Amino acid sequence: MNSKKIQIVSPAGNLEKMIFAVKYGADNVYFGGDEFNLRVKAGNFTYEDIKSGIAYCRDAGVTTTFLMNAFLHEGDVDAAFEYAERVKELGFNSVMISDPGMLQILKQVGIEADFHLSTQMSTLNSYSVKFWMDAGFKRIVLAREATVDEIKMIKKNTGAEIEVFAHGALCIAYSGRCLLSRYLQGGDANRGDCSQPCRWKYSLMEEKREGDYLPIIEHEKGTEIMSSKDLCLLERLEEYIDAGVDAFKIEGRMKSIYHAANTTRIYKHAVQKAGTAEFNKYLPFWLDELNLISHRPYTTDLFNEFGKMGYEGVPYINNALFAAYRSDEGTASNEVTIKTFNPIYRGEVLDGIYPIKDEILDDEYKVLKIFFEDGEIEMGRPNKTYRVLFDKPVLNDVIFRRRLDNRGA
Repeated sequence: MNSKKIQIVSPAGNLEKMIFAVKYGADNVYFGGDEFNLRVKAGNFTYEDIKSGIAYCRDAGVTTTFLMNAFLHEGDVDAAFEYAERVKELGFNSVMISDPGMLQILKQVGIEADFHLSTQMSTLNSYSVKFWMDAGFKRIVLAREATVDEIKMIKKNTGAEIEVFAHGALCIAYSGRCLLSRYLQGGDANRGDCSQPCRWKYSLMEEKREGDYLPIIEHEKGTEIMSSKDLCLLERLEEYIDAGVDAFKIEGRMKSIYHAANTTRIYKHAVQKAGTAEFNKYLPFWLDELNLISHRPYTTDLFNEFGKMGYEGVPYINNALFAAYRSDEGTASNEVTIKTFNPIYRGEVLDGIYPIKDEILDDEYKVLKIFFEDGEIEMGRPNKTYRVLFDKPVLNDVIFRRRLDNRGA
């Protein structure tokens, strides 16, 4: 097993998500500003957020990757120059790029950061990798279609710094370059405005029989015939490390704080245990935790996710609900301040999860009392701050979730 330090690269859709990704073990975080990144609906960062986030990461010893990975139309060029001038003094460690034109712009502007090549460029062979390295890229994020054997040969033939996606949503398009959103709704996925029409539910209708829908049988709740499963490389992590991967990326800037935190801590822990007897010991725990985030059925094999030419439905699996996190800092205490994201109820039992350092501190907590303003209430509403009394001491950085009973679903 390779003994080098493997990075976990975590999504940061906004400053709050960035902070939790760092707390839960990220080695690098990737995020975008208000222009030229491929998630215009992610919340993203204001100029002041970017400065605050980079300073926070620097203090924590975590590197930052700023996204300027949109494809430029000719009319975008002047604005790209202006934006690059505006952000070049921010001090991020690296910048993610898809478009060679953007690379030229950033060089001309004089941005002093490492250049990382986006997966959008579909890099699958060592000659392509050498081309991009000669162009000035330090790290190559390979196409999701790259196999373990191909990664091994690319590493051997180039010595490149290699990053691969390890977890999260896949596209039905080649390396994510999809035209469906632009065609159906006018939002260009290659400029960050994907409306995910591949996830929509569809019916078949004959043009002369308007309103007479014919069933497309996939499962009892409908069809997502173009929708992909979610990638989960956890069980194959050691293979990828042996092949020479330097960094594992988690998809999900538009997903919750809980999603970013839990996937980050699981992959970080798994990388730390890779090559030891403890990897298989912890594997059931890791897989259980990844099943407690919202996801589609997982696949480890991008090329054979449909089995022997068959097809399975890919509905979302929701086994837990992100409830809240502790928002105050201090010593362990039964009564703490929490920020809610879904309702919480007096008397219910919530899971509390924590960053994994020397040990797993996860526990169950019963909500004894909820305080708001001057009184006690039965239920806390979403997007509020409350004082809550639990049945045992709560530590810093806890995230609370409610397990869902889906046995009858």
